[in-house]
Amino acid sequence: MNKYVIFPGNNGRMFLKPLLDKRGNWVESETSDLNVNFIWKPVLLSVKEYTFLDDLFMKSFGPTIHNHLENNREITTKTGLIRSLRNYYSTQELVLQNSYQIHDSIPTSFIITANYEDLEYQMFINRFNDIGNSYKLVFGFEGGMHSNKERTPAKHCEKNMWLIKPAALNQGKGIEVCRTLKEIMKSFKSKPINSLWIIQKYIEKPLLFKGRKFDIRVWALATGKHEFFYYKHGYLRTSSSEYDTKATDNYIHLTNNCLQKYGDNYGMFEKGNTLSFQDFQEYLDNEFPQFKLNFEEQFVPRMKDLMIDTYLSGKKNMHKSKRKTVFELLGFDFLIDEDFRVWLIEANAAHYPKERDENDFELLYAEHGSSFSKEGLNKRQSYSSSIYPISELAQVPFSKQCTISKNDDDQSKPIIKDLLQTVKHILENSSTQETFEFSEITSRIISQINNWELLSEDQLNKSLQALQLLASSYGSSSLTDPDHINSIFSLLNSENVQLNIQIALINGIILAGHNMRFRKEVVKKGFVSILVNIALGSEYKELKDVAIKGLLGFCCSPTKGVYIPGKSREHRWVKEKIMIEGGILCLVKIAKEMMGIEEKKEKAEEINKVLNQEYSLEVWEKLTELVGKALNGQHVFPDRLENQFLVEMKKQLEETNMARRDEIKMRLERNKIKKEEEDVERKKQVELHKQELNEKKQKADEYIKKRYEEIRKDKISNFKKQNKFSRTIEDKLIDEKRHALLIKLKKAEELKIIQEFKIKQQEQLLKKNEIIKKKRQQEKKNPFLKDGSRLKSDFDRAKSLKRTEDKDKLEFDKAFKCFYYSKRSGDKIESADDSFLSLQDEYFSKIESSKIIDSILYTTKEKKTITRRFSPMISKKELFKIYGKAFETPDSSLSAK
Repeated sequence: MNKYVIFPGNNGRMFLKPLLDKRGNWVESETSDLNVNFIWKPVLLSVKEYTFLDDLFMKSFGPTIHNHLENNREITTKTGLIRSLRNYYSTQELVLQNSYQIHDSIPTSFIITANYEDLEYQMFINRFNDIGNSYKLVFGFEGGMHSNKERTPAKHCEKNMWLIKPAALNQGKGIEVCRTLKEIMKSFKSKPINSLWIIQKYIEKPLLFKGRKFDIRVWALATGKHEFFYYKHGYLRTSSSEYDTKATDNYIHLTNNCLQKYGDNYGMFEKGNTLSFQDFQEYLDNEFPQFKLNFEEQFVPRMKDLMIDTYLSGKKNMHKSKRKTVFELLGFDFLIDEDFRVWLIEANAAHYPKERDENDFELLYAEHGSSFSKEGLNKRQSYSSSIYPISELAQVPFSKQCTISKNDDDQSKPIIKDLLQTVKHILENSSTQETFEFSEITSRIISQINNWELLSEDQLNKSLQALQLLASSYGSSSLTDPDHINSIFSLLNSENVQLNIQIALINGIILAGHNMRFRKEVVKKGFVSILVNIALGSEYKELKDVAIKGLLGFCCSPTKGVYIPGKSREHRWVKEKIMIEGGILCLVKIAKEMMGIEEKKEKAEEINKVLNQEYSLEVWEKLTELVGKALNGQHVFPDRLENQFLVEMKKQLEETNMARRDEIKMRLERNKIKKEEEDVERKKQVELHKQELNEKKQKADEYIKKRYEEIRKDKISNFKKQNKFSRTIEDKLIDEKRHALLIKLKKAEELKIIQEFKIKQQEQLLKKNEIIKKKRQQEKKNPFLKDGSRLKSDFDRAKSLKRTEDKDKLEFDKAFKCFYYSKRSGDKIESADDSFLSLQDEYFSKIESSKIIDSILYTTKEKKTITRRFSPMISKKELFKIYGKAFETPDSSLSAK
């Protein structure tokens, strides 16, 4: 048997090549049909090594064999399998005639996008609630909606258990068993945003092997000639623990060998937890003798039907390239429930059967002209055949066990837009400032493209269109996120990505290049190197052309001819980066190669034209220096730019630069001479223009004078003609106007005289009133002046008298006191308050008030005594009289008076 090794190729291809021994010789041995010993050892090769081995193999062994069908994800991923079967069962006439549905083959399944409530998510929520409520209704409980769509039998819906499966993983990784809606929703919230997941109804009543759960693994082979083979030797994979729906341990529910081998009970019951079909037949014979079950006759045919349906559902998309030297080895997993019904769980790629000496493959399907069946073959049983091998154990779908509600089919479904429609809607209803809306949708687009293997062709195309639409709009700023750029570059650098994805991504970057920030970021992260490697190394014309388009697009300025601060500087940086990373050399090399091909000369001239327009002599000289450094090991260009090319390029650039310098020098000299000639010519033209202007001005002046004379003469002649009839009228009118003006002037003069007379009268009246007023004021003032002068003289006289009187008074008082107290020392009276008062004191105490008004003294008498108060103006003589009376008795004084 030959030994083979798998070599990775471009765009998801894997090359199957014979293995070399230590001496470099091919290992050869006898072979048998469809039996190959695969050595799954990926080898990372440089481009030169890969090209050498590929050429060596092609020369020695002919065409290569690919071990994967194109677009095998249509059935080998969980999402692809569900989409393919949905489409297949809804479009096949025989299927529709027999009312066969997808969930007659696989358990009820929904494709969910994490953290995104689309139509599929709403359908699952409704189905989960319907099953829970309908189960209560079926088994005697009240209330609830009626599930008229669920195809799973009621016995598998008692606990309403579901499996959450990651769309992109296998071997049981990441699978969760959930029992409540709250648990399911919590699980989805913890998943990465926009990641794809499958939620599938759990078959709660499986057939058990000695109390433990199991599933069945079988293999199939698909070829590039549309042939499908069933491999006869499969096996059972068993669980290590007893089955219990309440258990939360995945070792109980999942029987994948990759999971079970880590369990504590692994291998305790069966070696490697595996059983042959013969062992399973013996178990059926012992446990269910009443049904007389035969595995090969009652179970295998149903498994073959499901395998054929799976292959046919994806066949159209898996053979797009129409390659013949290609094959795919597929692994199918099945489950049998307690009623012996077979359920398809999933299909996987990259599995291998055991090495055998016989050909144990059975042809299930072949198209007309196959070497295995000239007339074609399809061993699929009728869709009307029962899916239960034992008729008395057949179960009806859960939907037929419920009372159908009339409103179920009439319930409106929410309108959910795909990514392309969503982007269009956002662009139509957003302004340039509302960039926050694009962050989420961009993440979803990039996430879906990253998971391209899990998408249908239609979904992938819409996601790529949405990306390009977003890139060409003002929403391109959301693509500048480093995570988004890294994801796009990862896809471009991956060898497994489809060609149309790479082309769409590069076109998207080119379209988003109008955003200078995005352009700078992608160039900074190495986009130029990617384009150079594709343009020089890709074997696909479409990809090579779009890479050349990208290099040319990034060389051209989006703001050509207009200086914009910041943007123009960033574009210069981008152009310099393209030069440093070999973008210019790549375009020069491609143009040079195209010039030798007649039909590509136009394209080569276009490239050279763009480069000459966008890059100045200074840039070409810098490029020459870089090439020299690269030849000396001081700078590194992409590997595709070989040293020999760099040597030739350096020589060519030096010659071209010298020619450019000479051309520039000559152009400058020509421009100088041309400018001088233009200046001389311009001066001549200016002089001629001035002369023409002067001539025109002179002619215009002469014409104006002539015309003015003509007009004047015409007016004079017309005036003379009209003078006979209008002269008298004009004189009369002038006389009337003159007379009216004289009258008006006379009236104005009279009015002026009257006004002046009135003003004069008013002034006289005012003067007269002023004199009268002053006279009256003087008359009022005179008495006061007389009284004032008289009072002033009296005051002066009284003041002088007072000074003399005060002096006399003091002397008199001294003398009087001496006299008084000496003569009347014995005469005393008692006052009212028993105090001693002299007689004169008693007398003076009775004086109440005294006033001098115009030198007249008035006294007020009260009761029997007279009380006086004297003004300081009283004369000394009068005062003496007063004091003299003090020595008289009251009676004598009164009588004297």
